[in-house]
Amino acid sequence: GIKDGEKISLIYDLYDEYDKVSGISSMARTTGYTATAAAELLLQGKFTSKGVFPPELVGKYPGCYDFIMNYLKERNVNLKLTIKK
Repeated sequence: GIKDGEKISLIYDLYDEYDKVSGISSMARTTGYTATAAAELLLQGKFTSKGVFPPELVGKYPGCYDFIMNYLKERNVNLKLTIKK
């Protein structure tokens, strides 16, 4: 993309492990929690557009990206963002 007139790349790194306490696999945590975050967006009325939307378009709506990232962080699923110019 472009920010402040410069080309940039956004790189997200995700590392997650099996949760020994809950018994939930990393795959279930990273995919399932993201899906439930999206469902919460709908249930809480934070995303009201009709139709089918890929994640990259949902993230463009005000507050949706931050909501999902915070939802994951609350469940100890952390993504590292690197911005390359």
